[in-house]
Amino acid sequence: MPRMTVELLCRCTSHTKRRRDETQLQFLGRVTHLYCAEKGIEEIEMLQNCRSLSVLYLYDNHIQQMNGLQASTNLTHLYLQNNHIRKIEALDNLHKLSKLYLGGNAITVVEGLEQIRELKELHIENQRLIEGEKLLFDPRSLHAVKASLTVLNVSGNRLDTTDDLKCLTELITFIASDNELIDMKELSVILAQWRSLQKLDLRGNPCTHKPKYRDRVITMSQSMIVHDTKEISETERQFLMNWKLARRRQRKLIAAAATQKRNGMPTAKEILQPVPHPPTMPPLPARKPVRHIGKSSSYNTATANNIDIKVAESYSEDNITTRLSDIRFPELSHNGSGPQLTTHHRLIKDTTHLHTRLPLTAATSNGTNSPL
Repeated sequence: MPRMTVELLCRCTSHTKRRRDETQLQFLGRVTHLYCAEKGIEEIEMLQNCRSLSVLYLYDNHIQQMNGLQASTNLTHLYLQNNHIRKIEALDNLHKLSKLYLGGNAITVVEGLEQIRELKELHIENQRLIEGEKLLFDPRSLHAVKASLTVLNVSGNRLDTTDDLKCLTELITFIASDNELIDMKELSVILAQWRSLQKLDLRGNPCTHKPKYRDRVITMSQSMIVHDTKEISETERQFLMNWKLARRRQRKLIAAAATQKRNGMPTAKEILQPVPHPPTMPPLPARKPVRHIGKSSSYNTATANNIDIKVAESYSEDNITTRLSDIRFPELSHNGSGPQLTTHHRLIKDTTHLHTRLPLTAATSNGTNSPL
């Protein structure tokens, strides 16, 4: 297996060019970036010669321990993904370290960060854990970086709670996809404390299957602008905030109504219940359609003539005279003498088929009719 020798380190530089008149050690003393990825390295060594080193790439190797970094006091970026590291250690002298990449190792506890007060990004995703284990966090390390840490990636580590991360109040990006987070109430508590959070990624967790998951998460944070890699528009946020306020008012009304009901007081719904309307009359039956007589109908001319004859007979002179005899005029017969009808009256009956002017008759005292 290759080792980190001086010759190898001199070949792993690209930004800095070696001068002709300087030695290898002098050259390494000026190097700021080392690209030692995918070299099959098992042990970190010879970095004491790199006094100006700020960025170190050691991903995709076979490193099992982090020893050998103590002399790199100017290191700011350290890439150790996809190695065989089991413990975070040997970082006490790296006071300037701001980005630490440890994804794809076998780390079980986040620890050893007590002296890194300027750490801004910690990527410790997809650790190769034993079945049934989950990634744990040392409270001392979290409290040490709580004022500086802005990016945390803990994806794929079987996390079932975020309660240990409450103290990281300066987080801007939190990536926790492919875990076992399910408690929405716990999530609302922690998002209320992370007032600077802008990006949240919880894809692949059981909580994403909850009803209205995205709507509820957006209303939990006022500062979030990207949720599960999707941007949040201001219109969407305002709509969901109004929806949340409406639900809150509704819950308060329901609670107040329940309290009044327990105390025997009428609720607002009962007070405002509308007065029932008086019973209304049933609808009238539908009118039967009028039968129209046409040429094709059985109603013929002979039938019409028979009806006209009967009408004419009903209005004959004798019938009309008989009907007039039944008329009484109390105002004209109060003295009981003389004719009861003292003026000339004329009755004209006009029908469709009979135009007859009949003489009026006056009723005498003996009950007979005489023409006037």
